[in-house]
Amino acid sequence: MASRIYFIGTGPSTRVEWLTKEAWDILERVQHALIVDDSWPPYLLWPWAVEKEYVAASEVLARMKFWSAQDDQVAVLVAQSPAHHVEMSSWVKWAQEQQVMGTIVPGLWDMTVMLDMNGFCVASPFEAEYRAAVPLRLRGGQGENPFVPRETWRLWPTGQWTHGDIREESSAVLKIATDSPQPHFWLSHQPLYGRTLLLLHGGATARKASTRLQELGAHVYIAPISQIEDPPSWTIVDQTLIHIERYDWVIFTSQEAVSRFFQSFKRLNMDIRRLRAHIAVVGPQTEALVKDYGLYPVLMPENEYSQEGLARAFSRYSLLGVNILLPQGNLNRTYLQDFLAQQGALVSPLQCYQNVAVPLSPSIVELLEEHKIDAIFYTASSSVDHVVTQHPHLQDILRQIPAISIGRLTSRRLMHYGIPVTREPIRSSVDAMIDEVVHYFMKE
Repeated sequence: MASRIYFIGTGPSTRVEWLTKEAWDILERVQHALIVDDSWPPYLLWPWAVEKEYVAASEVLARMKFWSAQDDQVAVLVAQSPAHHVEMSSWVKWAQEQQVMGTIVPGLWDMTVMLDMNGFCVASPFEAEYRAAVPLRLRGGQGENPFVPRETWRLWPTGQWTHGDIREESSAVLKIATDSPQPHFWLSHQPLYGRTLLLLHGGATARKASTRLQELGAHVYIAPISQIEDPPSWTIVDQTLIHIERYDWVIFTSQEAVSRFFQSFKRLNMDIRRLRAHIAVVGPQTEALVKDYGLYPVLMPENEYSQEGLARAFSRYSLLGVNILLPQGNLNRTYLQDFLAQQGALVSPLQCYQNVAVPLSPSIVELLEEHKIDAIFYTASSSVDHVVTQHPHLQDILRQIPAISIGRLTSRRLMHYGIPVTREPIRSSVDAMIDEVVHYFMKE
């Protein structure tokens, strides 16, 4: 990976909502972040995985030289906007000469942001001297009523506004509109800004969903309500794989089953080509994981990614006497297994992992008790059971928090406990759940 250096302005308030979307994305992917002077105090929220290093302005060039020699990508954060830092020109010149220059991401200048915070939007550009009081003649944002006196506003370097009435007409009046700034650029105008969401899921799927939700402005808590463990014994799994040629179909109803099943081939040092069976999967994400192992499923539900949908997909096949292997966990529903058996198939369930309930952390419980969660993502019916049985005192609180359900079965389980379903996507996927929560809060 080639070294790149990005210069990012943090804006006037050093809070994530004043960062641009571009700055957020850069901090998601760089290896190091250099915090110059007081551009991001240690007590402030730092939601990115990249480790931050506090440096004085005099040390920045040396640190950039060090990290660029390691072929690392570096973000240099300065207060307000890069253009206002006295050392910026020398840093940029060096980065350009060394051909490690990434980009410069502007941040709001505190003199400009005060207009936004006071509900104004400048309709025409103006120039301001930073170290002096700036006289601005503004028209109030409540329309063009001639009886409303005009005022002269002065913005001081401290960010404080002062004003006094003036009634004389002047061609120098700076027109101020009430329109808000363009919404597509700043995180504070993202559709989920200010929302705190709880994702009852873990692993790579949760991390990917969290990244997308953060890009949309949300603050996300990942709280796996269960953990995946090895089966009580690998003996049955090993014996099954040794005789894998006897099966006509292998059906995967979860991504975890795919991973555990094929990892067992590697553990036993078996050639995966011994698997001659047709493969069926419950949905696109499971299909993609199977393809990662160089195999291609021949059957998947068209719309409803569930055991019911997979059963309907199998309904056109003759299954009498067919040997079917069903890798799964300890909490899998038996709907598909029962359906296949009723069609005459010889079904062999194979427990490759077990799903063990774990309680929520005390900090998450506290957030729920204090009503600081705006919505909860329920990604499985077992998640609903786990959270209610582990924390029965939260049941009334959960009924008051918008519930985003991944599908029909999870929705049924929520309603079983009296928890109203706020949104349920047509397609059962976490990405579809995110689309639903965006539509819900935009409507709200």
